[in-house]
Amino acid sequence: MAIGNLGKVGGKNMQTTMLNQDKMQMFVERYLELSNELKYRKGESGAYLQLGELLTQKGDFDTSTKHFYRAMKIAEETGDGDLKETAKVNFGMANASMKWTNHVSSILNNLQESHPETGPMGALHEEDEDEGEGVFEGGEKEFKLP
Repeated sequence: MAIGNLGKVGGKNMQTTMLNQDKMQMFVERYLELSNELKYRKGESGAYLQLGELLTQKGDFDTSTKHFYRAMKIAEETGDGDLKETAKVNFGMANASMKWTNHVSSILNNLQESHPETGPMGALHEEDEDEGEGVFEGGEKEFKLP
């Protein structure tokens, strides 16, 4: 079914994929609507999987995990083991990325709050004339940057 491959426009070429993400998302969302209207469950699970992949590439891990979960559940209902496993792996990766992003953001926010004048990384001073290197002060330690 040709319409089922709409989310795959651009193939593996990452530049083409990045340039066409919004257009691809629009087509996949329309395919999901049509699959839903036609009660074509396999099409729905494939569309949710493709939407999850697109949103993961955009960094929207929260929404992508929801789409991967839906794809996994529908694939389970329809007996599509391959799609279920793919959705399960993608769900785990998107979920881990979401948690990692939240963790790093929390650390950076805490550092920013504890160092409001200089920011979390300290201050970078002008070049040291003798060695031609920048001196970085971060808390109690000094580091030389090339």
